[in-house]
Amino acid sequence: MNTRTLGGLVLGGVALHASQTFTAGPQAPSNPLRQPAGQLRGTGAATTAAGAAGPQTTLAVAAAGCSFVLGAARAVKSSSSKRAARVAQRALGSIEQFKVFGPPEDPFVIETDKVLGVGGQGTVYLCHRQSAPDTKYAVKTIPIWRLLMDPSSEEKIATIRKETEVLMKIQGHPNVCTCIGCYDAFRPGTSEAQYIMIVMELVDGGELASYIKDGQPYLTEDVAKSVLKQTCAGLQFIHGKDVVHRDLKVENLLVCGKQLTATTPVKLIDFGVAKSLAGGTMARSCVGTTEIMAPELVGAKLMIAPKGKSMKSHGPYTFKPPSVMSPGFGIMTQRPDGKGAMVNGIEPGGQAAGHGIGDGWAISHINGTEILEMPFVKDFNEMGAGTKSGVTAIAEILGSLSADFTCQFVELPKREFTKQVDLWSLGVTLYIMLSGVTPFKDEQAIVNGEYDEGPLAHCSPDAKSLVKGLLVLDPAERMTLDQVLAHPFLK
Repeated sequence: MNTRTLGGLVLGGVALHASQTFTAGPQAPSNPLRQPAGQLRGTGAATTAAGAAGPQTTLAVAAAGCSFVLGAARAVKSSSSKRAARVAQRALGSIEQFKVFGPPEDPFVIETDKVLGVGGQGTVYLCHRQSAPDTKYAVKTIPIWRLLMDPSSEEKIATIRKETEVLMKIQGHPNVCTCIGCYDAFRPGTSEAQYIMIVMELVDGGELASYIKDGQPYLTEDVAKSVLKQTCAGLQFIHGKDVVHRDLKVENLLVCGKQLTATTPVKLIDFGVAKSLAGGTMARSCVGTTEIMAPELVGAKLMIAPKGKSMKSHGPYTFKPPSVMSPGFGIMTQRPDGKGAMVNGIEPGGQAAGHGIGDGWAISHINGTEILEMPFVKDFNEMGAGTKSGVTAIAEILGSLSADFTCQFVELPKREFTKQVDLWSLGVTLYIMLSGVTPFKDEQAIVNGEYDEGPLAHCSPDAKSLVKGLLVLDPAERMTLDQVLAHPFLK
């Protein structure tokens, strides 16, 4: 996430200076919400391969932060195959010297000619232990050497390490993907890691999304019950470890078999945005896939209020220029797509505190200019960004403040998200299993909790009741995992 700060204050470990350089984060792709379940898109190469090969001929790999599915006979259509080959060829020049890694007494060996998938963080290969070449695993290779010249490399590498720590924390349950281990790989004679290697189990199967559309409009209730029970068991385990998944969906449930029946094992995968809530902390960032995102997340992310309610505006308030006096608040991007800005930390006794501004409020205007849809930093890949009259970024406006300026704010609900966000996603997942389509047509429908009950017309009253109990706007009123497991639908 991008961070911008003002006026020489240090808050929460972030130095606040108007001259601060900006680091752009990844742009979040837009996703249509209303679509058949078989067209939902997961992370990395999973959905492309599943769509090409189908669940009957797939080999699935559960990897931290991504999931990949390979067809045993025809994993990817020609264009995707060519792309994977090009990516693999580029990677081979560096991965070869790190192909042996892990415990010195019994290291792993990467089969660099066996590419299982290519994701945003790295490439997944087949691998084996040196002592047992016939037992195969998948290894996700994350080339952190590419980040070493980045000014924010320490922060980015620390984020990756947090992901691996969360992954290792939740090991030991049959309904959670098995991570064999996470290892640093070094160039001989050096002490600085060049790669992070994540070794995962290899499973004969595919993601649940591909099975839902396997010649049928939706899953039968007995199969949906089985998948739901196992998903709840996995969630109960990770929640017991104080970890929230935050991206539970049909693409992130791995079916461990070529056929999906009422007895087929299912595993939770893709913990790339999972968050540890140890010590009573709350999740504050709005991450995950919008179509399964809880309304409290969508509302905070996109500044959408439920029907009949409005978000309170404050200001405009006048501030001294940053060169004269700290405005008393830090600024960060308001949305995952890199647009908008929000308050990130309030200086006690400062200008912002004097105006009664709250931490986490969105900034709607600077000097009368609306910035809600403005990029936080300039993306020079965007059309016209490099021209004089091109795209203006919030960072440019902030950097040009040399006189008194005004800001207007929108009061957002506190960004304190609990494990209940996973229960909403569980409700969306159950709806999709029972109907074959997603429940919400757009973000406003999510925030309002308005879903079409028509696709569930064929379902039992118990099934409808459970969906309704999970898709409740208020997290405190939403069903808990214990209540779900005790529901008549699962008896």
